[in-house]
Amino acid sequence: MRVAIVGAGIGGLALAHGLVKAGVDVTVYERDPSPRHRNQGYRIHISPVGEEALAALLPDAVRRRVIETATHPGDLLAGFDSQLKPMFEQVFPGGGPDRVTAVDRYAFRRALMTGLDDVLVFGKQLESYVVDGDEVGIRFADGTSATADVLVGADGVGSRVRAQVVPDFEVADIGVRCIYGKVPLSPAVKSLVPQAFLRGFSFVSNGRGAGAAFAPVLFRTPPEEYGDYLMSVLTGTNAVLGCADDELSAMSPADLWSIVARVTASWHPTVRELVASAEVDAAFPITLRTCRRVATWPVSRVTLLGDAIHPMTPAAGAGANTALWDAARLTRALTEETPVLEALTSYQRDVTPHGQAAVTESLENAQRLFSVTI
Repeated sequence: MRVAIVGAGIGGLALAHGLVKAGVDVTVYERDPSPRHRNQGYRIHISPVGEEALAALLPDAVRRRVIETATHPGDLLAGFDSQLKPMFEQVFPGGGPDRVTAVDRYAFRRALMTGLDDVLVFGKQLESYVVDGDEVGIRFADGTSATADVLVGADGVGSRVRAQVVPDFEVADIGVRCIYGKVPLSPAVKSLVPQAFLRGFSFVSNGRGAGAAFAPVLFRTPPEEYGDYLMSVLTGTNAVLGCADDELSAMSPADLWSIVARVTASWHPTVRELVASAEVDAAFPITLRTCRRVATWPVSRVTLLGDAIHPMTPAAGAGANTALWDAARLTRALTEETPVLEALTSYQRDVTPHGQAAVTESLENAQRLFSVTI
């Protein structure tokens, strides 16, 4: 069997490992020219669901690489008002030395690329596909083409594969914008930061539509490019941030971070000091988008996983974990002794309700956290 995966994100790479380990002929096509072409975020929560999928999919050496480059496990989810008065706290049970609860997105993706040099092809933007009997013909924007027995769209919220599979699929903009940033965890920063900020994920809200998330990335083995940091994310509507989307997208990182400083100017002094200590060049904006309902699609030799079929807000910390679950389920389907279309039918029958549960939880959390109606 030849499987073509469009998209070298977390779900696509995990799927590639699972299939390669099972002896399947796999090629992963990625539109970006290199592994680090776009800023997509900094810290990713890994749940027990994600850990279980990684254990099932990854060869031992790759799994060890993921564990080595992951963060030290966290055990706390906490909320504060803008003056750092505690609002809620949830402590999670600890785990063993190999427990993975959070990863740096870049280090994680690089770890997942380990051993896939002969499988990954960069600079390939999907243009279209055609199913012809037992084969899928794939055309790319550069004029090249390929064929496969199965095509998997793992190409994210703006999936071009999905645009053909489910052309009327609705992706909603929830009206919330994020400005991502990083605060290097120097000794001076560690001395001033609240201990809760170093134990897990903390959300600070002013109760009037502006919020800020803080979460530590304390590496077991840091990448060569940078060391430990505190992920810092400002959230708010365009009105809260004081600028329209076209302005946000055109701003320099320094100008973006000046918005963070302005919005948090009346917040607790510790928050203001953290904002002032940030790595200004690391700032970038993101629009939060989601589906409301996970669609079904006609079963063929083309299928979907991850954000390509169930995009969701980060409010449940479930996006990456659901994509990993999809990858494990699809690997199992494609490596069972069943006809391809029967296997893909079974996969879709399972992935739709599982993805819908994560989307629903994410929507409910987003409405509470961001005070928006979706």
